Amino acid sequence: MNIWLINPYGPIPGEGWRDYRFTMIGETLAQHGHQVTWWTANFSHHFKRFRSKDWNDLDVSPNFRIRLVPTSGYQKNIGLGRVKFEILFAWRMYQRAVKESPPECIISVDPPQTIGFLAVRLARRFKAWLVLDVMDLWPELFTLAFPRLLRPLAPMVLYPLYVLRRHNLRQADAITSVCDTYLEEARRLAPQCQITMTIFIGIDVAEFRAMSQKLDMPSASLRQRIGQKTPDEVWVVYAGTLGNNYDIKTLLQAAAYLKQRKSKIKIFIAGEGPLRSYVMDFIATHGSTNLIYLGKLSPRELIQLYQVCDIGLCTYGPKSTVAMPVKIYDYMAAGLPIVSSLRGELESLLRIRQMGIQYQAGDPKSLAEALESLARDEKRRKTMARNSYNTAMQFDKHVQYQKFADLIERLCLTSGD
Repeated sequence: MNIWLINPYGPIPGEGWRDYRFTMIGETLAQHGHQVTWWTANFSHHFKRFRSKDWNDLDVSPNFRIRLVPTSGYQKNIGLGRVKFEILFAWRMYQRAVKESPPECIISVDPPQTIGFLAVRLARRFKAWLVLDVMDLWPELFTLAFPRLLRPLAPMVLYPLYVLRRHNLRQADAITSVCDTYLEEARRLAPQCQITMTIFIGIDVAEFRAMSQKLDMPSASLRQRIGQKTPDEVWVVYAGTLGNNYDIKTLLQAAAYLKQRKSKIKIFIAGEGPLRSYVMDFIATHGSTNLIYLGKLSPRELIQLYQVCDIGLCTYGPKSTVAMPVKIYDYMAAGLPIVSSLRGELESLLRIRQMGIQYQAGDPKSLAEALESLARDEKRRKTMARNSYNTAMQFDKHVQYQKFADLIERLCLTSGD
């Protein structure tokens, strides 16, 4: 089949970052013999830089190519610049798409709802099968951007997006999602859709572990930044965005609490975001020797860091819409016990598989006590580490995206007969 993927976001192959979901979808479908074109933007949301000046096609494999659509750039994730970016992408893609050989199947991200609407229009025009892939909960997420006093008004202000989301989902022939939580909401909004499936983002577990064995211990430059681990220390890592929705301030305050208690826990923070300066100022002001900010690390450096750490952190604010964060797949592949604030889907996984524990989002003492409970109990920590390591293969990308290929072929080929 001729299959189009539509998603203006995400790193593409060759940009030195982890495999993005749409890359893994494209590669899997191409390996099944389908001709796949991923329409994405010539401006990288992740790196905030242009990939090309104009239209450009990049060949990933004989059956898989990426088409860069010219758009505008932006520096702030929330603002009119990003709105302009999405509108330009949708308009320019539509103008060119109608001149191309028609696809038999379109797989589009939704949210953003503007892109889902574009996919609906193209699917109708070409009479193509439409699969919408739900990667986040928009517009619920936008509520967090409102000042606290104005949040009760958010549903009214965002009402058009709620309507558009419901419209898009009800036009889909199939709905996929990165987690059960988002899929349940999609099913509620589009109960008539008969083909729905959770396909977790996942990673290539074997590749991750092979690189871990190859890299062995941290490089000299990384080792200089993290220092030498003493036998009585327990090292904890948070890898991810430094933003207001990620409970970063709680993490910093928990570190201060642990320092007062003369705990042997050392916390490493890897990542960038709006709170980067706040993190650095906090460390400098408080003399936080048990809190090390490492900046943005490459995937290679992250794997090296995981090798010497004992616990992985998933710190998210009380109102977060995240259900299954990408970082947990790395943590499991590395065999790290997980301390998380997320309720629901991830909480259940940690409890059932006995591979982590919860703390109360927004409560520094709760986080500190959770870390101390694992730090004190080496036997429990090692049991959770083993369970985490063993659970990783359930979320291996080959397991997950084979399901995607099966779904597409069942929808398009069987239904076509």
